[in-house]
Amino acid sequence: MRSLSKIDKNSNLVVGLIPARWSSSRFEGKPLADIKGIPMIKRVYDRACLAKTLDTVVVLTDDERINSFCAKNEMRCIIGDDKCFTGTDRCARALDLIDGAIFVNIQGDEPLINPDAIDKLVETFEPAIGVSNAYVPISEEYKLYDSNVVKVVFDNNYNAVYYSRLPIPFEKKVQTQRYQQLGLYAFSRHMLKLFSELPASKIEKAESVEMLRFVEHGFNVKMVEVEDEGLSVDTPDDLKLIEIHLSEYN
Repeated sequence: MRSLSKIDKNSNLVVGLIPARWSSSRFEGKPLADIKGIPMIKRVYDRACLAKTLDTVVVLTDDERINSFCAKNEMRCIIGDDKCFTGTDRCARALDLIDGAIFVNIQGDEPLINPDAIDKLVETFEPAIGVSNAYVPISEEYKLYDSNVVKVVFDNNYNAVYYSRLPIPFEKKVQTQRYQQLGLYAFSRHMLKLFSELPASKIEKAESVEMLRFVEHGFNVKMVEVEDEGLSVDTPDDLKLIEIHLSEYN
């Protein structure tokens, strides 16, 4: 990542955005949760900064505690209104403050995010479609039945057909490979702005999967296979699994 000292007015920038809100019904304050001595949001930020295709990385938060931590650790951060339905809505609200051509939404609760996955999403980005979403094949059976893991079905052109927290497709007669959607998205400026202008769809609300907003409104979402652990922190118990993986790396 090329280091930038301030927000640049360059329309060709590729910008990594990390939404990080404080409130959570399952894990209050998780962006600052300690993982082997390093708060989670810093682990995510540092991993994102390793991506070669990103010109800059910015944390987007609703909380002064997160903003203060970022300031003390020289992490670029924008604090704003907390009334955002999804993390992508929060990214869209920051557009007036950040110029750029491509915006990558990186989840603030994935401290093991693979920088190469970010790069592949950017390198394969199709401006004519304007929306890409990363996915990985599911190899662990527990993920099929974990409602925190979003599954995706796509067509022969790799456009998303449906997302669900249930194991899809249902295997009535033939077994098939199932896929996990990652919370890693790339948008053109136009499509990111459009996302926030579209009303949240009924299926999006039912499944609590934000990319269903595009699908239900008839827009293509290009699925891109990447290499990644596909591990997020949804509850305090998830920190243990992350720490196990970190120990294996070391």
